[in-house]
Amino acid sequence: MLEQILVNSLFLILFIYLNKKIRNGFHILQLEHYQLKSYNKWIKNHFGKVFSIKEIIIFLIVVISTFINLKIGTILRILLTIILYITFPKQKEKKPLVITNRIKRMYITNTVLFLLIVILTNIFNLRAGILVTVIYAFLTYYIVEIINIVNRPVEQVIQNKFYNSAKRKLKQNENLKVIGITGSYGKTSTKYIVSTILEQKYNVLMTPESYNTTMGVVRTINEHMKPEHQIFVCEMGARHIGDIKEICDLVEPNYGILTSIGPQHLDTFKTLDNVKKTKMELVDAIKEDGIAFVNQEDENIQNITIQKKNIKYGLTNKNCDYYADNIQITEKGSSFDVHTKEGIIPVKTKLLGTNNIINIVAAVSVAKELGLNDEQIKLGIRMLKPVPHRLELIQGGNGSIIIDDAFNANVKGSASALEVLKSFKERKKILVTPGMVELGDKQYEYNKNFGKQAAKSADYVILVGEKQSVPIKDGLQEENYPQEQIYIAKNLEEAIKEMNKVITKDSVVLLENDLPDNYL
Repeated sequence: MLEQILVNSLFLILFIYLNKKIRNGFHILQLEHYQLKSYNKWIKNHFGKVFSIKEIIIFLIVVISTFINLKIGTILRILLTIILYITFPKQKEKKPLVITNRIKRMYITNTVLFLLIVILTNIFNLRAGILVTVIYAFLTYYIVEIINIVNRPVEQVIQNKFYNSAKRKLKQNENLKVIGITGSYGKTSTKYIVSTILEQKYNVLMTPESYNTTMGVVRTINEHMKPEHQIFVCEMGARHIGDIKEICDLVEPNYGILTSIGPQHLDTFKTLDNVKKTKMELVDAIKEDGIAFVNQEDENIQNITIQKKNIKYGLTNKNCDYYADNIQITEKGSSFDVHTKEGIIPVKTKLLGTNNIINIVAAVSVAKELGLNDEQIKLGIRMLKPVPHRLELIQGGNGSIIIDDAFNANVKGSASALEVLKSFKERKKILVTPGMVELGDKQYEYNKNFGKQAAKSADYVILVGEKQSVPIKDGLQEENYPQEQIYIAKNLEEAIKEMNKVITKDSVVLLENDLPDNYL
């Protein structure tokens, strides 16, 4: 009887500890978009975190002591589990775990599995139960995979239900025009700019934040779409071939904007050719009477033959249907002229960077084709605000300037951000960055080039992540950048502390990319 009380007390304490540990596994799985291949890669790269030396030693002690004496082994395991719980590392999450209904169901599945082990243990063998539950806690990160697999059929049924509901809602709004936006970079900023300008004439709904997956679009439609909406601006993201087509099958776009094709998510796409095929899924899905708007400045788009009716936009390419010239860029913003089929629209904006200029040209081309006049377009452009965390200008408390580009993690965007930093000629220029990820076997090369560019733009560089930032440091050193002007921080928290030490009232700081917890 005493043994049974002790063992069940252990189960309770172990379950409390397990929930604390499994939360981190759920968090990583969520950050990896519930993709087991990406999750397993994280486990491989963080093996020391998945199996800590402390837990391995405790595991061996418990196994040996339980076989020697059940009572002593159980008491010892209770004490050691309490120690593990108390000393469990606390981490400041940059992107916290979102307790969605899916995560709740995963917690329920975990509870059911654990309770099943406890019930069978009490019926058949207490000693075996201790060993199984100890193994269960030891293999927590792999248990997360099992839970994800077990729940998959239920999740698929639920997703199908929401998908079909969104499909019905779209069909009910017969007059709705759908504008799909995709690209390796620039799609989120373009989405905000297009929506802001079109709102001067139409009732517009856009996918919020980074809701650019199929289920993100489904959720937007189900929760926010109303009969009075006339335009739906739909951002379409992709990590695999077929991702864009899946969204297009749902929304059936009338128009499509192709902002760029570049080396993004090469970990999953593997080749640039696969990126091209996937981005072109939007163009292929546009209705026969629709229009594709394509960025003719992008070298990877220039060489593609587009069969659908299309409108080309660019910066200074006068062969485009819409283009910009007389471009003046300062630290306070930009002014330029947009050439349209009907004439010239002079533009002034507080948005920074050449990337935003071309995004505005894209939006103007869409607006003109959808019947907006010049005054409506100019009003929309005047109302533009920086997209949060994308070249967003923030005034520091001591007179310094922060350029928040934390959500811009691509090759061209990062290069453009460095040009913006360089434009602040009278200020001390500080760069804080961990570099870029998901670039496959090109990751070292691109980050090294980024370091070489940074050497010409920044007076002081703070790198985040000792391993992650090695290529950037190599690029800086190749340009003979002074070692004393480089600081390598273990994490973002340490990087910010260093930034606060070196920042002055005449400083400008570029925060370029903020990697979530699964990368550092």
